Amino acid sequence: MTVVPRPAPDGRWRVTVRARLSGRSVARPLLPLATAVLGRRARRACAEALDRAAAAWNTQVPELVRRDGERLGAELAEALLGS
Repeated sequence: MTVVPRPAPDGRWRVTVRARLSGRSVARPLLPLATAVLGRRARRACAEALDRAAAAWNTQVPELVRRDGERLGAELAEALLGS
């Protein structure tokens, strides 16, 4: 499986996911049919999962970055002032 993110023209991110399946199962000839039928649903489920992950990232990461930045600023001020 490969996942390739890249910026889209509208400012969002476009993520391409490719999966390669192999095997010798008797169901192998049915895989293209199942992919055609379930592919749209799978793409939608992946897109929704990525949207949820992005929403969680957008709510949690900025606070963590701010908190670390404030701590870093305090440590820098302490080092400069020699306190």
